Amino acid sequence: MNKTVLFTESLKMLQEIKYEISKSNLMDCGPRLELVEQCINISIEHSIGVNLLLSTDLTMQGMVLLRAQFEAVVRAYWLMFIAENSEISVLNFSWTLEEQYLNPKIPMAHDMLELLLKANLDAHGIILQLKEFKEINLKVLHSFVHTGKHAFTRQQIGFDENLVIQLMRISNNLTSTAAQLLLYHSVPNNQKFISSITYKYKSCFTLLNS
Repeated sequence: MNKTVLFTESLKMLQEIKYEISKSNLMDCGPRLELVEQCINISIEHSIGVNLLLSTDLTMQGMVLLRAQFEAVVRAYWLMFIAENSEISVLNFSWTLEEQYLNPKIPMAHDMLELLLKANLDAHGIILQLKEFKEINLKVLHSFVHTGKHAFTRQQIGFDENLVIQLMRISNNLTSTAAQLLLYHSVPNNQKFISSITYKYKSCFTLLNS
């Protein structure tokens, strides 16, 4: 699959996931699941942004956004399974002037991932995949965010098309991981949608090591 077709098919897939989420009935879990839903919608919008940036040859900028997408997915899982009620309350603020200037102590993505790994979750396999993403990709993505060595190197040599294709597929993987969490908490449980969408658009995804 060439990258133009991949970008087009990926956008169609992302829109289908967004639509499925929008019409799903979620369990009544109060503000916790509401925050998870917001976080997952943000991560999907990040993926759409990654797609648009990669498709216009703004690959470095797409990689910066890919890091943000990863952190949004990790935060969604942390919010669902680990966050204390007090932390949920801090994030579920009312937009008063005072609240906007508060600096709540919320764990960084690295710490959230460590807490998720230590927990005995049914989703442990997914958490291991997020850990794998971190170990393989995050150092390089940090370099682009902070205009480090990788940024200067790639500015000179550019990006191979196969790498761009791989980046898009990785972003799509993160989207399916995020959507799976939310659809698991829909009524009825609708995880089967993720299986059907990954089969329908199988060329848009890359296999992760188990």
